[in-house]
Amino acid sequence: MKGPNPDNKEPINIRAIQATDAAAWSALRIEFLPEIKDISQAEVDSFFQGSYPNVQEVLVALDDNQRMTGFIELSLRDNVPGSNQQTTPYIEAWFVSPDCQGQGIGKALIHAAEEWANQQGFQELGSDAPITNEKSINLHKQLGFNEIERVVCLLKPLKG
Repeated sequence: MKGPNPDNKEPINIRAIQATDAAAWSALRIEFLPEIKDISQAEVDSFFQGSYPNVQEVLVALDDNQRMTGFIELSLRDNVPGSNQQTTPYIEAWFVSPDCQGQGIGKALIHAAEEWANQQGFQELGSDAPITNEKSINLHKQLGFNEIERVVCLLKPLKG
């Protein structure tokens, strides 16, 4: 699958993840969220074994040397706020390696995710971003996402 690349003339190479990508995907996931370093490879292995319910599909971006430069993890969620669908494709993670940002890779990954969702018969694609991550929120909006709500989740430990 070639994703559109408005920033360059050459299309970006986007495809579904393959088992041979496991180590590269795990490494990029850790680059994205360093706090998952102890569980990333186990989650990746579970995905390829078909036993990781949090991710339905993974699409990856590759450079000309077939090096993974980004990924998007997609799930199916029930009752997504603002959605007209009972079940909605949802972006669980979207990441482009910092040295590759600004080249249209993130946009191409979103477009590929939209194509995947359309092929599954869906009319919407959900996502979220931390309330403090204005860059991600603005990128989502530039790509056609509408802000539905803002929320701060709180938790109090109880003694007893």
